[in-house]
Amino acid sequence: MLAANLQAAVTFVSPQQGAQAIGPLLLEVTTDAPRVDRVDFFVDGTLAGVARTAPYRVAHDFGMTLATRTITAKVWSDGYKHTESASITTAALTANESIYVDLVEVPVRARTSRRLTAKDLRVEENGVAQIIRDVRAERPAAHFAFVVDRSLSMGDGKLTATLAAIDAALQQLRAGDSASLVLFHHNVAKARPIARGANLVAALRDVVPSGGTSLRDAVASIASPERTYAIVITDGGDRTSELDEETALRKISGTKTIAHAIILGTSHTRFLDAAATNTGGTVTSASRETVGSALRGVLDDINSRYTVVYQSNSTKRGWRTIRVTPARGGVTIVNARKGYFAE
Repeated sequence: MLAANLQAAVTFVSPQQGAQAIGPLLLEVTTDAPRVDRVDFFVDGTLAGVARTAPYRVAHDFGMTLATRTITAKVWSDGYKHTESASITTAALTANESIYVDLVEVPVRARTSRRLTAKDLRVEENGVAQIIRDVRAERPAAHFAFVVDRSLSMGDGKLTATLAAIDAALQQLRAGDSASLVLFHHNVAKARPIARGANLVAALRDVVPSGGTSLRDAVASIASPERTYAIVITDGGDRTSELDEETALRKISGTKTIAHAIILGTSHTRFLDAAATNTGGTVTSASRETVGSALRGVLDDINSRYTVVYQSNSTKRGWRTIRVTPARGGVTIVNARKGYFAE
């Protein structure tokens, strides 16, 4: 708790002092004030919005006129007994500047113990540093295809544990997501839609492990032009697929499918390693006892996607390279968009 004679700190996350503010932009601050009641945001003295819970931010549209703006955040705390304020001033367009309004969105996967902010990252376009306008902790809605091995080797409770893990994992999906289940042994079953509360363990209690393993056929069956996360759970290699490795990889690598695999045991296959590498997924080892935590980890990783937004100051057409790197410790960039074409 802050001492009675110390003022709480109020720090702007977005925008920064001296930045240019144009179009839709998030206004955000952090504060160490205890028991925050609300944060009022003002633009040039006019109330722009109120945030009542962390992260303390509101959206504001500055329009297309680039002018000097004074932005103030007023923090009310301790039952509205205390207030602290902070202000920043944005920059206007000078006589020697041209205005560029190319907003670039960069999908990023990052691992960090804290919520990622603009201060945590550096973005360069064609080797030139850019000003980050927003970092959104989000990922677009997607389809989740759970591809589950039900061959004979998935006995001894492994199939039941896997279905229970998927039941729990469905709670991690977000609004707009959809999911399906593909069971396979030597034959690949048709995908069946599933949703929260599916209770797969009960619904599939008559499904018993049997037969061989058509792993490549099963993974290739869910290749989709839509954004899809294929989560494959198996304990062994491929024995009965009709598709060869190259054909199966080609089917999924040219789509929006991202393949993740959880191996129950140590029987990694070259195919699953290549499928994950080609599409940006992961391969994880687990056991009957740990398949639930392994699947939670995969979903946590998928849900830790960020979108970094910056305003490009380039005027050149053609391919523009993007490089995203940590600006301070505690942040690991897993991968990020590598560039885009500007027309």
